[in-house]
Amino acid sequence: MADIQNDTVIMYNEKLLEHDQLTAGIEGGRLGCIIEELQKNGLWNEEIAIQADIAPMKRLRDIHNSEFLDELHKRVYSGLDKLDPKTPLIKESFEIARFGAGGVLDAVDKIMIGEAKKAFCMTAMPGHHSGITSTGFGSLVNPLAAGAHYLTKKFGMKRVAIIDLDAEHGSGTQEIFYQRKDVLTVSIHEYPGTTGTGHYEEMGGKGALGYNLNIPFVSGYGDREYRVCLSEIVEKIMSQFRPEFILVGLGTNVLADDPASHLLMSEAGLVNTFKIVMNMAERYCDGKIVSVLEGGTPGKLMAKGISEHIGFLVNKTISFADNQKKDELISYADWYGYAKLLKAQFKKIWKL
Repeated sequence: MADIQNDTVIMYNEKLLEHDQLTAGIEGGRLGCIIEELQKNGLWNEEIAIQADIAPMKRLRDIHNSEFLDELHKRVYSGLDKLDPKTPLIKESFEIARFGAGGVLDAVDKIMIGEAKKAFCMTAMPGHHSGITSTGFGSLVNPLAAGAHYLTKKFGMKRVAIIDLDAEHGSGTQEIFYQRKDVLTVSIHEYPGTTGTGHYEEMGGKGALGYNLNIPFVSGYGDREYRVCLSEIVEKIMSQFRPEFILVGLGTNVLADDPASHLLMSEAGLVNTFKIVMNMAERYCDGKIVSVLEGGTPGKLMAKGISEHIGFLVNKTISFADNQKKDELISYADWYGYAKLLKAQFKKIWKL
């Protein structure tokens, strides 16, 4: 049994499991596999796994267009079996997505009133592709964005950071906050990827330039590139922005054995990458951090990656990650040449 500390919670609702039928493969569904792995590793009990409420519609209307939400709800409930090839549906999918967002709102509340310091939020589907009036690629509503806006609206925060570590660009999150300076969005993703968005020149709208940062990775980048990118670019920007709260979009599709991307991160690399981000939270915002489950291929690989992530959140230890060195497809010199280009762009706003 893991030595569970009471400063970490997992936000979850049984309703989320109803969506597993749409993601199930030979090894099982998205959340079923994850919960089974957490139970096996002593990371799932009533002290840490907390029932989340459904997100109020008014909180979703803060970030999504009201007419868009109403129409989306009608389309989903009408009995469609999918919105697009990557967004399968059942009639209850909209409500299920709301429970994912509700978990993030509840996690924020618990941290802000001192009942927890860190949280991991279960979702039945990724959400970062859902924008003000856009959806698809597996997303219906955007839990990450809901949590960030909630922090600015209910708690009056002026500096919230979203760091999206999913292999796909957080296109919807970018759309929602593109004109704002109170939420700094950073997305590290494969490019052009699924959406074809997320170029480094997309830096924010007029009056918010530099507060939307995209760091596109090419096929073959992995542990080393993430580590150096975070230390050379993201950490330096965070030291200037000084966030009051950090939200992380976590996707296991960055793992080398996940067919959803061509990135080559190891399991240990995924945890070590999050460790760097968590150190930023401890340095700038008293450890206030929420990670939200985004994408990944359902199965044992995803389950193990998430279990290791939660194990680190709870105990700050890396106990059973795969430390095998992956083949490096990109030369070390390539990153530094590319980093110069990125820095030249970001230097317009930030000191690097």
